[in-house]
Amino acid sequence: MHDVNLLAVLVAGIVPMIIGALWYGPLFGKRWMALMETTEEELREGFNPLKTHGLGFLLSLVTAFVLAQLLAEYAGGAMVGVHVGLMALVAFVLPVSHQSVAYEGRKAGLAWLNILYNGVALVAQGIVIASWP
Repeated sequence: MHDVNLLAVLVAGIVPMIIGALWYGPLFGKRWMALMETTEEELREGFNPLKTHGLGFLLSLVTAFVLAQLLAEYAGGAMVGVHVGLMALVAFVLPVSHQSVAYEGRKAGLAWLNILYNGVALVAQGIVIASWP
């Protein structure tokens, strides 16, 4: 394992939370709810923000740490972060998302909305980690 900047990993772990709040809120929240065939009231029912966002943050930290391990192999700045973030998107997010559409019957529009969110989040995490001094 490589030594990585844990402060960069922490900040990169926060990035998907911020992007997600914007993505599934003011940017695409109404579209996402329509694709999910749900309402705000139904989403709030039984919702535990600490459990949901806490686990989401821990998983974001894991993703950031793994990206930092991958980025430790390369010298460079933001563009290297973009490249590694996009490779992670294509190698990991796309296949899993395809499975949810092909085998679970999820809507393709919903999958693409989530894929694009994950792509933006991974690229942003890669940029933060690769650009950190």
